[in-house]
Amino acid sequence: MSEQNVALVREMIEAAFERGDPEGALAAFSEDVVFHPLVAGPYHGRAGVAEQMMVWVAEFDDYWYEADELIDAGEDRVLVLWRHGGVGRTSGILTEAEGATVFRVGEGGIAEAWVYSYRAEARAAAGLSS
Repeated sequence: MSEQNVALVREMIEAAFERGDPEGALAAFSEDVVFHPLVAGPYHGRAGVAEQMMVWVAEFDDYWYEADELIDAGEDRVLVLWRHGGVGRTSGILTEAEGATVFRVGEGGIAEAWVYSYRAEARAAAGLSS
C-alpha cells in the first residue's frame, strides 16, 4: 500500500504543478480531506484545498513548485520535501523557500495534509529521523 500512496501523491503533484490540471490534482484527495497550511485554516474538503491553493498562489507572480523528494513514511504517510517561489505580487520581491508536507492517505485518497516550514519538523511529524 505504501508504494501506492507515494504514487498517488506524486500524481497529484504532477497534475497540479506540471500539467496544470487542478481537477486531476483534486481527485487525489478524499472528499472530506483536512488540509493544514502554514497560516490560516484548516481547510476542509476538496473545495477547501482548492480555495487554499488559490489564495496562496494568488500572492505570487510566476509561482513555481518543485518536489525534491517523496518519501514513504510507512503505513499511511508520505513526506514530500519541496521548494517553491515566485515574485511577491504586492512587494515585487523574488522569493524562494523550502519546506515539507506530510500527507496521510486513506481509502478515499489523501485524507489529511500538514505543511511545515522546516523539513526536520516534518520528518519528526512523519515518524522519521532527521
